[in-house]
Amino acid sequence: MSKPVFLRAIIGSGAALLCAGAAPAAIVETVRVTNTYGLSFTPFTLPSELPGGSRETLIQRSGVPGADSEAGIDLVGEADSGGFFFLHNDYCVGQCAIASSTEIRFVVTNTGTEAVNLRFDSLITPGHLARIGNDPRATGGFDFRVTQQDTDPFEENIPELLYSAFGNVNAEDIFVETTGGVPFNNYNDQTIGDGRVVDWSWTPLNLELGLLGAGQSKIVTYSAFYFMTGNGVCEDVANCSGLQVAFGDPRNNGTILSRMASFAAFADDGTPIINREYDAVSVPFAFNLSGSPLPPLPPTEGPVNYGVPFVPAALGAVPEPATWATMVCGFGLVGSTLRRRRPLTA
Repeated sequence: MSKPVFLRAIIGSGAALLCAGAAPAAIVETVRVTNTYGLSFTPFTLPSELPGGSRETLIQRSGVPGADSEAGIDLVGEADSGGFFFLHNDYCVGQCAIASSTEIRFVVTNTGTEAVNLRFDSLITPGHLARIGNDPRATGGFDFRVTQQDTDPFEENIPELLYSAFGNVNAEDIFVETTGGVPFNNYNDQTIGDGRVVDWSWTPLNLELGLLGAGQSKIVTYSAFYFMTGNGVCEDVANCSGLQVAFGDPRNNGTILSRMASFAAFADDGTPIINREYDAVSVPFAFNLSGSPLPPLPPTEGPVNYGVPFVPAALGAVPEPATWATMVCGFGLVGSTLRRRRPLTA
């Protein structure tokens, strides 16, 4: 369900992330996160999305003889002061359908006595689209967008689209289209056996909001919708067609720090093309003055070396915990730290 997080951090203070210059007298009054998710083993019809909490993990396996299937959703969407913790890792192997979404709603108010031009500074997370097998009817993808609207009761309040990106994966192709045709950073495309995968690293999101008058407010909405449906006929789910759409740390695959800690881990080429073990990341945001210096990007690694197609969940087994990844961004500095993530459960 919706999770409101109330913030009273004056932009430009030490608490503000991504702040790169003199800041207006503006306050982010509220941030509200709404998550939904749904999973079924009925292909071609997306399941109804149910309200979700800030962290949801759902992995199911049909186990039907001759039509074995597995599907999973690992969702994290929560906000704190100056950032939000984010992950969508959705996969479908066999006959299944998935839908999930996160909407993050910011309200920014100019509490000063003069109008200011503002810019919304944030990031698009690392991500990945993947396909194994050749199910001709399988399709999946994402629809990501950022909009703004006034809160003036005398205005129409029609949302204005500031940025959009759309991605799709099917048996014939994988592609990502973005506003203005500007690609995601370090976009990488690999074909491995009967699988294909694209992944990308942190991508800047710096959007001009225009003029905000004294005492006025704007609503900025960061929303992402993910979907997939497959109809692969599986004698064994470990050797079947499948799809994955993930926004979190696919490129780092277990966090920057853990991969830097071990050369063996960095050089490992056994990463599944469709992988359950992706981690949430912390995405900073700030409302800065238009024309101020742009914030730096977090450090990035090279592309993931993928290997085996898919490793099914061991039903009933106790899963190993994975590490959380969070990017910590301060004034003029972007670093990385680790958190623990909740283990995936079968």
